Amino acid sequence: MSVEIARRGVELPVAASRLRRLTLDEYHRMVEIGLFRPSDRLVLLDGFLVKRMTKKPPPCTSCTLSHEALSAVLPVGWHVRQEFPITLPEGPGGYGSEPEPDLAVVAGTRRTYVKRHPGPKDIALIVQIADTSLAEDRKGLVRYAWAAIPVVWIVNLTNRTVEVYTDPTGPVAQCRYKKREIKKAGDLLEFKIPGKKQGDGGRPVGPIAVKSLLP
Repeated sequence: MSVEIARRGVELPVAASRLRRLTLDEYHRMVEIGLFRPSDRLVLLDGFLVKRMTKKPPPCTSCTLSHEALSAVLPVGWHVRQEFPITLPEGPGGYGSEPEPDLAVVAGTRRTYVKRHPGPKDIALIVQIADTSLAEDRKGLVRYAWAAIPVVWIVNLTNRTVEVYTDPTGPVAQCRYKKREIKKAGDLLEFKIPGKKQGDGGRPVGPIAVKSLLP
C-alpha cells in the first residue's frame, strides 16, 4: 500500500497482494522515456510510486542550514546531495526503492554520479528534516537499516532535537537501527566517514552544533 493511500485512509479496491509493483529497472526506464513530469513529484518506495509531500518554510530552512553545516566540515572526496535520489536495490519486501532524502553525504565529486545515483556503499549519512512527516520518516528507517547505511539523523523540528540512529542490522527479517540517541539543541553531533580499507574504523567528522541545523 502506498504512503499516499494510507495517509488518506482510502481502502484499496483489491487486495494489496494483487497490486503490480515496479522493479528498479522498470522505474528507471519510465523516467528515461519521460513518463513522469517533474510536477508529479513521484518516488519509488518498496516498488510503489509514492507522491512526495510538499514542504513548509521551516523544514526548507532547516534543510538549507543542515546542508551548509555539513559542507563546512566534510573532507575532500565527500559532498552533500540535497533532495536527490539514492538507489536502494532490494528492500525488506524484496523490492527496490529510490527515495530522495533531504540530505545525503556521499563519496566522490559531484561528477561521480553522472550515470547513476549513489548506492548504499557510497553513503555515510542520511538526514531527514521532520515536522508533520516525523512518523513517516521513522517508518522509512527500515529501508536504510536494510541497506546498512551507517547513520541516519532525523532533525525533529517539533521538539527541536536530532534523533541519531546508528548500528544498522543490515538485511535481516527484523531490520532496524540498534542504537538511538536524542541530541538536544545545546549538544554536538559527529559521524564517521567510512574508511577505504576493511576494518578501518573511519574518520570522525564534526563537531556540528544541533542548533546550527534548526531554523
